[in-house]
Amino acid sequence: MTRFEPIATERLVLRPLEARDRARLIELANNWRVAKNLSHMPYPYTEASADDWLGKQAALWAGGKSVNVAITLDGHFIGGAGVSVRDHGDWELGYWLGEPYWNRGYASEAAIALRDHAFESLKLGFIVAGHFSDNHASGRVLSKLGFRYTKESQRYCLALGKEVRCLDMAMERVRWLEVRGVKEPAAAHP
Repeated sequence: MTRFEPIATERLVLRPLEARDRARLIELANNWRVAKNLSHMPYPYTEASADDWLGKQAALWAGGKSVNVAITLDGHFIGGAGVSVRDHGDWELGYWLGEPYWNRGYASEAAIALRDHAFESLKLGFIVAGHFSDNHASGRVLSKLGFRYTKESQRYCLALGKEVRCLDMAMERVRWLEVRGVKEPAAAHP
């Protein structure tokens, strides 16, 4: 696994997923209201689902094209987030929280930290994200982060077993600096 220093925010710690997260992962992910909003999460979320996901982590990290983290509160797993290269070649930001942790600002707090990690540590120039058209809460989170809508697409939802309408968003490095109030250093002239 690539070395990753946990990211501490005001209330959360983002760290690599670990075997100790298994029971809470199953408990929180085995929720229709969570799964129906995500592309790749199966429902029901079984022990085999958790074992498969946790078992993939070392290879995903080693490949250098995926950073998946546990979102923890007071040391307890409450959800997951990641930034990974998708089929289209762009790095995509995604996140989810267990339902008991909705509407408390945790999704925004975690997503901001991971967005900043992607631009600062991974040196990305561009990140995409998206949400299903009926998931207005996720749209608010991404807008708060500074993402802007780019297009509509169809995306397969594993839990629903069908294509659903997705609102795609993107953020360029220049926009990220603008949101953070940082000016890009001027290019040196010879």
